[in-house]
Amino acid sequence: MEEKEEIGEKNVAAPAESAADGGKQKKKERGKTVLLALLFVVIGLAAGWVGGVFTVDARARNLAWLVDRVADNYYQDVDKDELYNDLYRALERDKFCTYYTAPEYKTLIEERKGRNAGYGISVLDENGAVRVFRTVYNSPAELAGLGSGMYIYRFGESEETVKAGDPDALIDFLSSRGSGVLEVGTSAQDKRFVTISRAQYAAAYCEYADSEGDYRFRGERAGALSLTRVGDGLPALDEKTAYIRLTEFDGNASAEFAACLGQMRQNGRTDLVLDLRCNGGGYLTTLCEIAAHLLKEADTGSPLVATARYRSGKEERYLATGNDYSSYFTEGARIRVLADENTASASEALIGAMLDYGSISQEDVYLRISTDEKGQPVARTYGKGVMQSMFVAPNGKALRLTVAEIFWPKGNSIHGTGVRAEGENAVRAELLAGANAFLELLP
Repeated sequence: MEEKEEIGEKNVAAPAESAADGGKQKKKERGKTVLLALLFVVIGLAAGWVGGVFTVDARARNLAWLVDRVADNYYQDVDKDELYNDLYRALERDKFCTYYTAPEYKTLIEERKGRNAGYGISVLDENGAVRVFRTVYNSPAELAGLGSGMYIYRFGESEETVKAGDPDALIDFLSSRGSGVLEVGTSAQDKRFVTISRAQYAAAYCEYADSEGDYRFRGERAGALSLTRVGDGLPALDEKTAYIRLTEFDGNASAEFAACLGQMRQNGRTDLVLDLRCNGGGYLTTLCEIAAHLLKEADTGSPLVATARYRSGKEERYLATGNDYSSYFTEGARIRVLADENTASASEALIGAMLDYGSISQEDVYLRISTDEKGQPVARTYGKGVMQSMFVAPNGKALRLTVAEIFWPKGNSIHGTGVRAEGENAVRAELLAGANAFLELLP
């Protein structure tokens, strides 16, 4: 079975990051270790019925023979699974491909439906310090008060037993139990203890704010979350501007995005800041649903959002599921987009569609300054303009494989180059800068 709807692997561009759920990111890294394992099965056990006789490729027999000889005769003990893992690595051709075991693929499907399990937190190592990279909206970690950019100073079973440790130690600690006590803060002067517990939760992917209030999705059942006011808003916004952060093109993100636009309209806001920082992509169907609200000069009911071009030369057009830009924005409304080096794939495609339909101009895209491969400063998005399809085996295992290059509505591809910004649109901000801090840096 083949599912053709994936334009970007979530968090594909994120910096060295670990998920404390034993979670999504950790699974992807593990999947890359056994990259194309399913393809190996197809090669290694490749078989077909020819005239009623079961045949196996000679290369597969040779490979199996080689593995057996090494495993049985090498002068040191050999773990056969590790040996096969090394072979899988040798087959790696594309860093965006991932092999999933049946349980991992089942979890992926559940997460796409917004049903998650764990803590909902990922962390990174910042010069030896443990820092929160992201908490999933409506997860145990977010509900406990953890947020992007916070430091985790110590952790343990109780306040009396907390100890300092690196990200791996934290992940090992949380993964081995159902709860933990963390000492957290935005600085050493505001440290406090929080308790987080592993749980089933309905993940959310959007946040809304304006100058008067901050809203998050809350609830216990996927598809039934409600937009709830949780804070006093962003002082950096003026009285006519709304802010929406979209973290992934996944789960119920499209319905949540529409609800945020509805809140914007209800609150009398006409302009929008769309925050796509650290959004590594997601599903093509979700992209087409969200794009339906944001294509200003589209003249059809289902505008072209992206075109996939396959090796054979075949092209497949992906259309927005509607065209209701005017329901939320006036002719003179301004949309600005915030992005960084981790903005990838579906996020870049959305920016491209908005540029091509005149919803934004290059001057409306603000990018964090990072460094390129040579260590030189650059303000650019990740540059992932390819699409993956998911191939699912009868036994439940799956392979995500890159199958096509993605082009914007007017035919542009940013694969390997990304969207770029210069001058005042190149913003000097830290990677995990909060929304208000980043907005205050804009001209």
